[in-house]
Amino acid sequence: MKNYAKDYTVGELMCVTLAKEIEDGDVVVLGSFTPLAYASYILAKITHAPNSCLLAYAAVDFRPFQLSFIRAESSATRGAALMWTMLEDLNSVHLKGRGDVEAISSIQADQYGNINLSVVGEYDKPKLRGPGGAGAPEVIKMHRKMIGYFPSHSKMTFVPKVDVITGTRYVIDAEDRIKSGYRPGPIRYITNLAVISKDRKDKPFKIDSVHPGVKVEDVVNNTGFPLEVPANIPETEKPTEEQVKLLREQVDPYGTINFDFKPGKERLGYLKDMLNKELQAIGYA
Repeated sequence: MKNYAKDYTVGELMCVTLAKEIEDGDVVVLGSFTPLAYASYILAKITHAPNSCLLAYAAVDFRPFQLSFIRAESSATRGAALMWTMLEDLNSVHLKGRGDVEAISSIQADQYGNINLSVVGEYDKPKLRGPGGAGAPEVIKMHRKMIGYFPSHSKMTFVPKVDVITGTRYVIDAEDRIKSGYRPGPIRYITNLAVISKDRKDKPFKIDSVHPGVKVEDVVNNTGFPLEVPANIPETEKPTEEQVKLLREQVDPYGTINFDFKPGKERLGYLKDMLNKELQAIGYA
């Protein structure tokens, strides 16, 4: 019997839920520094998926490390099986369709499998400008699974149609992906309210589970497009005591995953506090 934790944050719940998307043997790519995704990959590696291959920066098959804003790249490099260039990474994994998971997040996502990391509103006069797509377009198209996480499940995030298509998984159905030379896999989004997924182009996103304390109507009312609502929707499995302990003591003792949940105005102050803690820990403050 599993010993479920009584004390956990929604971030830790999302982290554990995302970690379950990693299967043993998966090739997992770490993109731009997204703390919650990093924590999920490392948690999976030290628990149920020890044979997953983690790729980050120039490091191939790196060993699990403690999350840090200062030392993430050096930690990945120090424990890597080998080093390679970004060009080798792109040609060997991304463009060959050999990646299994690289969790993305975005400003907007819509009912068609499109994401927007560019701008909200008119492109020339945006209400909000995002970081841009970087490798996201290839990731969500080529990787076996399109996994995303969204700390704020709202109609501002899940919109009928994104303002700008930064990337799209336009081939969704399993049979169509195989015909097109892609490996089949779902679109699955893990949010602060629920888990939703889509595996057919002609069907809406489906609610897979709702988090403890969340009602189905909360999910429906905060989504800007229709959802398939099964008759019996399970509750998202809670983190175990062991998983929470690993996250807090071994994987993420500085609380980097909380960064994903901070409003923009609070992020700079939170980052400064974290950097000071990290510097003190290594004797530089």
